[in-house]
Amino acid sequence: MSSTIEEVRALLASFTASPWRDLHFRSGGWSLFMAKADGGANPMLTRAGQAVAAAVAALRDVTAPHLGIFSARVAPGTMVEAGTVVGQVDKLGEATDIVSDTAGRVAAILPNDGDLVEYGAPLVRLETG
Repeated sequence: MSSTIEEVRALLASFTASPWRDLHFRSGGWSLFMAKADGGANPMLTRAGQAVAAAVAALRDVTAPHLGIFSARVAPGTMVEAGTVVGQVDKLGEATDIVSDTAGRVAAILPNDGDLVEYGAPLVRLETG
């Protein structure tokens, strides 16, 4: 394995364990930017990269409130309003409605019906923009 890859892995491990929010590193002919969820903006982005970031920002995931068996109540392409039931998670025979907190178009149903999902798992991806 090349020493550059080993250096990047070591740097990533150090960054993950650190209190730093972001890191921009340059060495020789290459540059690397890392950021945690609350970190800064990537200074290496081009205008095209910024357009991609804006498109991604228009996606919103509806997540599981707890562990259970998932079943969808909408299909991809469906337009939903805030408050629409988009699925259910069944825990020990007790079904919990999964409600969208925003309006948008269903871009994807992420787990299959009958899949076991964990707390916080993304279930339904909405296009909100």
